[in-house]
Amino acid sequence: MSRGWGGQGQAAAYAATCARLCAGAHPALLSALRPLTGRRVLDVGAGDGRLARALRGAGAHVVAVDPDPDMAGLTVGLPDLPFEDGAFDLVVAAFVVNHLDDPRAGVAEMARVTAPGGRVVATIWPSGATAQSQMWQRVLDAVGVAPAPGVRLPEHLDFPRTVQGLQGLLAGAGLDADAHPITWTHRGPVDELWDGAAAGIGGIGATVAAQPVEVRERLRAAYEQEVGALVVDDELCFSTEAVLGVGMAPGRMGE
Repeated sequence: MSRGWGGQGQAAAYAATCARLCAGAHPALLSALRPLTGRRVLDVGAGDGRLARALRGAGAHVVAVDPDPDMAGLTVGLPDLPFEDGAFDLVVAAFVVNHLDDPRAGVAEMARVTAPGGRVVATIWPSGATAQSQMWQRVLDAVGVAPAPGVRLPEHLDFPRTVQGLQGLLAGAGLDADAHPITWTHRGPVDELWDGAAAGIGGIGATVAAQPVEVRERLRAAYEQEVGALVVDDELCFSTEAVLGVGMAPGRMGE
């Protein structure tokens, strides 16, 4: 599993920025996972632990794992989960599979630890389609900065970051799969997205970190101009979209 945030300081920055944005998908995830009372749930890539806390609050028995020791839960990453076959009724991966070095192997491992009749539920960001990614592209264009080269997976390991791509990824692991877009309105501090980028989080963070000081200052000014139209009642406010996929394991619960 490739995600890592580079130490405790960056983990704290992630919790204060990107994790807040990702949490907008939690209501849809919880709905897809219900009923939760008494269910054994594995939260893969638990990040700052706020989804795991919500799951426990809904009555689930939760095991949270993350490959980064500065994040919440056991320090474990895909595709090597130290659990028996069928150990969990539900497995959730919120914005995780698109960070894996081998997404198919990772999803297959999640399917392995899911009990018959259980579900694997995952979310991803669709490629280039979110309001925040489009905003960042306008910021880069305004300053004439090219995005830092991303680390692309080999074609045979990659998958399309689309509804069909996530559905196919789950189906490829032998799950009865479906996927659909989810939308929500994000509200947060005006500097939230900039603070995450300035901390080096995500692809935009790599791009910002690679610039000299004077270019970063110009990027900050372009960001402030862009988000001005998104401020409502002194908060950043915009609609965004993700893809949610559900894969049902063959068999019946309890087999």
